[in-house]
Amino acid sequence: MRKIGIIGLGHVGRMLANQLVVNGKTDVLVLIDKDDQLAVGVQADLNDAQSALATHTQIIVQDYAALADADIVVTAFGKSELLKQQPMAELETSYHEAQVVGKQLNESGFAGIIINLTNPNEAITAVLQQAVCLPPKQVIGLGTVIETARLHRAIAEAAKVATANVSGFVYGQHDGHQVFAWSTVHVNGQPLTAAINGHHLDQSQLKIKANLSNWYTLSGIGYNVSAATAWTLRIMTAIFADEQLALPVAIYQPQYSTYVSFPALIGRQGVGNLLLLNLYPLEQEEIKSAAETIKQQLASLNNIEGSSDK
Repeated sequence: MRKIGIIGLGHVGRMLANQLVVNGKTDVLVLIDKDDQLAVGVQADLNDAQSALATHTQIIVQDYAALADADIVVTAFGKSELLKQQPMAELETSYHEAQVVGKQLNESGFAGIIINLTNPNEAITAVLQQAVCLPPKQVIGLGTVIETARLHRAIAEAAKVATANVSGFVYGQHDGHQVFAWSTVHVNGQPLTAAINGHHLDQSQLKIKANLSNWYTLSGIGYNVSAATAWTLRIMTAIFADEQLALPVAIYQPQYSTYVSFPALIGRQGVGNLLLLNLYPLEQEEIKSAAETIKQQLASLNNIEGSSDK
């Protein structure tokens, strides 16, 4: 029996719940939000929809104890409207909520896998891991998965090939210090330095095009929802199928002693082997710099905690 929890019923949380129920992706769905009326409303709306479906999902609301035997919990709390101010505007509010959520998850006896969607993604994933007291391999963030997908699409359109023909990763920090690891990129099995369909691709233009997609999304609707939902579902599939799917999720990377977006294999255990690829020296330094930025964020949160204790 597949059992999934969603904590936070904002734009992404609600769409994810809808997709899980409509497509019959889970047998039991636990929905939790700070707003009781919202949670009950989402439950009622989904139950109304189920009369048209060939599958049935049991929907439980506002019950942390029901998460004790859940396979996966998705954390999607936060204030996405703050992203219009600056990418890291959610840091302090998300930090306090992550501590509360982590503590309640810990007390529930939850021992599954957490997929964190809350931003700033790497830092808040680290906070959740500490608060819930689970092994780091079981607490992952969406990381730079969407940035990597955007890069693949930009390259595919420029090279006039299918997106599936493009591989490679964006490392570092979601909506922050992104590291476009060109050394990892291949098109039709060829490195990006080779001529693709008779011509060379401009890395700077590819990066601009990939970032423009995010700009259009945030300018137009203020938050990412469809891509975040689709990739969360993809990660869930990889976990349930023990797929060992390579994605640049937010994970604890011992080399940098912090959470950072880094490619790893995702399966039933959560994070499996890390992909230790041969990167350019400059790329290695950029990833290190991104990790230092995340460490500074976490240090600033510790300062906030220390001030509040006085």
